[in-house]
Amino acid sequence: MGFEWRNIQIGRNDRAILVGMTGCGKTTLARYLIEDKNKLHSVVYDPKASEAISKWTTTQKQYTTFEQIQYAEEERLIYTPNVYEEQNAQIQDEFFSWVYWRYYTRLYIDEAYALIGGTRPSRHLLACLSRGRERGISTITAVQRPRNFPIVLMSEAEHSYIFQLRTPEDRQRITEYTTLSEDAQIDLKEFEFYYFNIKTGLYPRKLKLNL
Repeated sequence: MGFEWRNIQIGRNDRAILVGMTGCGKTTLARYLIEDKNKLHSVVYDPKASEAISKWTTTQKQYTTFEQIQYAEEERLIYTPNVYEEQNAQIQDEFFSWVYWRYYTRLYIDEAYALIGGTRPSRHLLACLSRGRERGISTITAVQRPRNFPIVLMSEAEHSYIFQLRTPEDRQRITEYTTLSEDAQIDLKEFEFYYFNIKTGLYPRKLKLNL
């Protein structure tokens, strides 16, 4: 992505949210943000067993149980929980607790709708979001339906990447938390997105993934 990519990277301990419908490019952008040479440790939470994420194993080690991943020694990890663990609220929160105590880690949550508890984040996910910076924890969350997810994911984020959204309700939620109008969101084409930084505001023009 060259010069523009450097302008939209996140800081080592920053938080970000990627918003958009399925197939818009969120996962592709997420990989760029995760595999940051300035952030050597990362963990991907992949509860929906994404086919795209399964192809990241050339650079990240994938595990399917919490017991495996909490003893892993690799710097970059993918946790794709099995069916039992994916539906177990206690194990999910224990995973976020492990991330919190791992320190100096970038956490990527692939789809907020898979978080148990709906709009109320678990104790240790909230800790990663609200107190993680002082421990070197950076978070990135992908969201398909912003009207139905824990609002703290957006309110704590310094960076927002806005792709196409299907419904007016979802676009309105984005308008409430950024300066991006609904008309501008409607105008987005395939793989296009807007970047919003809480400190500098809206990037002056649309960007497009170079796939």
